[in-house]
Amino acid sequence: MTADPAQLAFDPYAVLGVAPHATAPEIHHAYRVLARRFHPDANRDGRAAALFAQVSRAYEVLGDVDRRRAYDLQRAVAAGPRAARVAPGPTGNAAVRGPAAWPQRRPPQPEREPEPERRAPIDDGRDEFRFLLTLAKVVALVVALIVIGALVLALRPGPWCVAPGAPGPNPCGVPVASSAP
Repeated sequence: MTADPAQLAFDPYAVLGVAPHATAPEIHHAYRVLARRFHPDANRDGRAAALFAQVSRAYEVLGDVDRRRAYDLQRAVAAGPRAARVAPGPTGNAAVRGPAAWPQRRPPQPEREPEPERRAPIDDGRDEFRFLLTLAKVVALVVALIVIGALVLALRPGPWCVAPGAPGPNPCGVPVASSAP
């Protein structure tokens, strides 16, 4: 198979702006976008008609599976003898490059653990339970302090009594003798 240099000067992949490994829907989408942009009825520019013809020609080549395969083989021949190999290679792959090439077989990479999803906390009632538990502890502490205070006041010895007839209040409750006649 010989590659015609004049025919390879026209690169339909570059005209449509897609990669050589692009899928058929990607090629069709690129063609539709460029056809709308450069259609002679939509664009009055004199250069638009020539660009529309180029886009149409590129889609004719890449839109048909057989024409695309033939073009890819021509590109492979132009790229060098190793790239143009059509017979099965040591791996059984008939095509080294292009859409017919098998994907490269690599050893599997160790899988990374997925990051845990960060979600809003779920309200399952535990917060209310914790609040009530804390509130019960505070109430129990206050009641305990009141009971301890009452015990301290109950067990405290009374005030010292003042001798009867001495000046000052008599807290013991003993009647004070009056000195009046």
